[in-house]
Amino acid sequence: MTITTDDKIAIHELAARTYIGLDSEDAAGFAAGFADDGVFVAPYGEFVGPAAVEEFITRHIAAGKEDGVRHFLTNQLVEPHEEGARYRFYILKENIATGPVAIATAGGDCIVRRTADGWRFKRFQLTIDPAMFGEAKPVVAPPVRK
Repeated sequence: MTITTDDKIAIHELAARTYIGLDSEDAAGFAAGFADDGVFVAPYGEFVGPAAVEEFITRHIAAGKEDGVRHFLTNQLVEPHEEGARYRFYILKENIATGPVAIATAGGDCIVRRTADGWRFKRFQLTIDPAMFGEAKPVVAPPVRK
């Protein structure tokens, strides 16, 4: 399959919309980037389909895991793949409420495919770097009291 410059831009924007959704604590916005049979694979489990992804992200947000943070995507690489495109990138998660302080680094290794609704994640493998787990990890900002 040939990947055009327009395809690459659309795939980059797919990831941007996905993480802007997460940073906005919008679970449906995060899940909207997945194909109907799309799989999100993370250290937390494997979630199949947008509804399962949304349910997981809703619980993840409710547990305070995204309070006061922002994700930055870097080193994005899109290559042709038999199912569409392979899309790899790095993620830097920072506490912006009290920081900036790096909270986690990770990598995304994804298969994306073109659907009637545009490019969507068929498989999103999230690998969180192990050095970010444990007692030395900075604490996420507490929720803002209203």
